[in-house]
Amino acid sequence: MNDPVCPKCNGVHIVKNGHAHTGRQRYLCRACRYQFTPDGTWHRIAPEQVAQVDLLLTERLSHRGICRVVGVSRSWFRLHLKQLNKTVQHSIPEEQPHPKKA
Repeated sequence: MNDPVCPKCNGVHIVKNGHAHTGRQRYLCRACRYQFTPDGTWHRIAPEQVAQVDLLLTERLSHRGICRVVGVSRSWFRLHLKQLNKTVQHSIPEEQPHPKKA
């Protein structure tokens, strides 16, 4: 493997810094103190899984139960709920005060 380069500052003074929970090697940039895992993989959630999460939210299931059934992490689930909350708040029109009758 080539010597890793810091993705933040392109620094070359890199040292090993333990392992991630997946067992992959972690590195630390001595220049900017940024910690990283080279070639990190992102696991995308399939649209079918997102649709299933949205459907199960209408049922009376616990959040942990939904995560377990669909196979998504609780951290992803929390971010998804936050995003749903923002879209719902933007779609609700603000109430206009009622005009007073004389």
